[in-house]
Parts: sequence; C-alpha cells; structure tokens
Amino acid sequence: MFQMARILYWFFSFVIFSSCLREPEWSSTPVIKFEKIEKITKVTNDGFGGKTKLDSVIMFIRFQDGDGDLGVTQAEVVASPAKYKDFRNFEVAVMHKKNGKFDLITFTPPLGGLMNFNFNPDRKTGAIEGSISYSTQFVYAFYKGYSPRFTPNNDTLKFQIFIRDNAKNVSNTVETDPIVIFQN
Repeated sequence: MFQMARILYWFFSFVIFSSCLREPEWSSTPVIKFEKIEKITKVTNDGFGGKTKLDSVIMFIRFQDGDGDLGVTQAEVVASPAKYKDFRNFEVAVMHKKNGKFDLITFTPPLGGLMNFNFNPDRKTGAIEGSISYSTQFVYAFYKGYSPRFTPNNDTLKFQIFIRDNAKNVSNTVETDPIVIFQN
C-alpha cells in the first residue's frame, strides 16, 4: 500500500510539474550572445615543400530564436538555387588593432557564409536555442607576405558576428574578446 501511494505521488508530481513547463516566448528575430574565442596553433605544409604555422581561431556564440527558422539544408539549397544564391546567414567582420585602435578590415571572400544545416530538423515552428562555433584559419606565411596590415608577429584581432534567419531577420551583433595571432 505504501509503495502504491509513493508511485502515485511521483506520478502526480511529474504531471503537475511537466504541465508547468511552457515554451519560451522569444522574438522571431534571433538573439545571440558571445561565449568565448579560442586559438589553436598548428604546423602544416606550406604548399611549397616546407612547413608553416597557422592559427585556427574558433568563435563560440549562443543563440535563441522564437520561431526556430535557423539554418538551411543542402537539399533546400539544391532545390531552390536562386533563393539561396547570395544568401549568407552567418556573418563575421574582422577588426585589426593598429596604433592602439581597432579598425574593420575587408577580407575577400568575407568570413562567415552559410550555416548549411537545419537547427530545427522537424521543422516545427517554435523556440530554439543552442550554440554555434565558427572557425577560420590564419596562415603565417600567407598573411606575412600578403597584407600590409599584418605584421610578422603578434597581430591583435577581434570579430563582430551576426546571424540571419530564413525570414531574413538579422540578429544583434556581438563582438568577441581580442585575440593575438602570429605569436612566435
């Protein structure tokens, strides 16, 4: 008898508490928050028979979207190429510190691009949240000879990031902490 009462107690407790859980009411415009930035330095082939160092910079953000329309699958891109021809849903601007001041610099092609997976695979409308990590690489040999903005070592960068959902709503822009690349 006592065991049956205990089971009923847990059952009704579960029903009561689960009925209290409601889906969050977030905006249909995505909201992002900067989490962290990391750098991993590796040695790799330089393409000319030698070795060079490269810095992989990984940026982490958190997101919330009220209607869950983030990301595009490869099948969607193939099915509607005109719709997604110039569509970019993850944008990254680069800022370089020179003379104590951060200035935007242009990369061609620009960093970022298409998040070509769906964050809400069942396609049900509703709030979603999660994390996104984006990485890019800076190759020592390439940038030292390529851009007069970069120095042979110890360049400080930070990044501005925003995302765009499938309805083309643009999130807020976040800025990463500074990070030093090309350290010896």
